[in-house]
Order: sequence, then structure tokens, then C-alpha cells
Amino acid sequence: MWRLLVFSGGAVGLAWVLLEKGWWLETPGQVVVHGVSHQDHGALLAASGLQLPTPLLAVDPSSLQRDLQRLVSPTLQVQVQRTLAPPQLVVSLQHGVAHAWVRRSSADRVERGLLDHRFNWTGFDAQHQGAQHLLDRFPMVKSNVLVLVDFWTPGLPKTLARLFSDLERLETRVNTVRITADGQWVLGTSEVPGEVRLGQPEDLSRKLATMDHLYAQLERKTPPFSYAYVDLRNPEQPKLGLSRGQGAISPIGEDFRWPY
Repeated sequence: MWRLLVFSGGAVGLAWVLLEKGWWLETPGQVVVHGVSHQDHGALLAASGLQLPTPLLAVDPSSLQRDLQRLVSPTLQVQVQRTLAPPQLVVSLQHGVAHAWVRRSSADRVERGLLDHRFNWTGFDAQHQGAQHLLDRFPMVKSNVLVLVDFWTPGLPKTLARLFSDLERLETRVNTVRITADGQWVLGTSEVPGEVRLGQPEDLSRKLATMDHLYAQLERKTPPFSYAYVDLRNPEQPKLGLSRGQGAISPIGEDFRWPY
């Protein structure tokens, strides 16, 4: 019994000494950050809100990880670990790739953000200016498509994922995706067929395949008139919206071959 008491008391005393005297974060050098330059280390530490000195075991790695990911970069992949010998906080950063830039509009403001790896809207926290210069280089954006959204709904990420998956396989170069408040989808292309009106996102793959086929046909032989848009709300009957003074709508033949 006395041996048990001695060893138990010794273990408790040793744990108290290590916790109170040894397992403390006292200097910024004990916060080791992998993935940023030496100049960015101080800004990252300031953005984290970590107060030194602090007991190492009082730091919640999961909470700090969420704060860093939210404050520094929406697509930042963060891993935080505690090491006891030596007492350190190890932060590993890996900058991910977003799918596209997004401009989200509402009645009173316009927000700018990104589509993250799951096609969710992710905005920037402009209140934390200490880490703002880290955003000058990151995040990397995978596509050159700008998404313009008038009304964000919970179902948009799933539909956007389908859209971008199809766009990667098409020849038509799309540079904007506009989603209106009433749920209409409009694509903007740099060349023919210009603005493409898809309507509601039902039968999306079929509409995009029709757009790509139309693009190939117009590339071979341009029609002898200018037009304002392509209407693919019904992919079985695509139509050209002619420019002002040339009529309203011109239907396209089923095989898209111009008879001129």
C-alpha cells in the first residue's frame, strides 16, 4: 500500500511539474508552421488569436484548425498537432484548389467568394487584415469561370458540381455562369454561340451536349446574320435570338447544318 501511495504521489507530482513548468507554449518559436514562409509566420500566428504563454494541453487543435481555415484562406487545408517532447504546436498548411470565383448578389450588397472543393459558397473574412496578404497568392482557382448568383439555395452545390463536370468534357469555352433569382441559368462564352440560355437546370447534360454540338457547327460555317443569344430551354428545339432589327427568334434545324 505504501509503495502504491509513493508511486502514485510521485506520478501526480511529476505530471504537475510537467504541466505547470514544462508543457507550456511560451514563445512563437514553439509554434512550428509548415507551408508558409518565415515572413508569414508572424501574420499567421496573429490571425490565429493564440495567446502566449499558454498551457499546451489547453490548446484545442480542432478549434485552432477551424479558425485558421476560416480566417486565412477558404480552401486552406490545415492540420494541427500537439507534441509533448519538445512542447510544440505543429501546424501543417496545404493550399487547396477552388473550382471557381463567385459573385453573390442580394438586395443590399454584393459578396465575393469561391466555390470550394465541394462546390459550396465560401466567402472571405475581411475583418482579419493581418492575414490578408496571404490571400494575395492563394487560393488557386481551377477554372476561369466566374459564377454570378442572384440567389443562393442549398441545392446549388450539387447542380454546380454536375455542370462543371460536364463543362470539362466539352469544347465550348464557357467563361461565366449566371443564375438569376428565379432560377434561370445562363452561360456566357467568349466566341460562338455567345450567350446560352439554359432555363431551369433540368436535363442539364442534354442541354450542354446540344450547346457543344451547335458550337462545332457554327465554327464550321457562320450564318449570314448576327444574333444575340442561343435559347436551349428546350434542347430538342434550339433557337437563335437574332440581333435587333433582324427578327426575334430563328429556329435551328435538327442537324444544325446551315443550308447556305
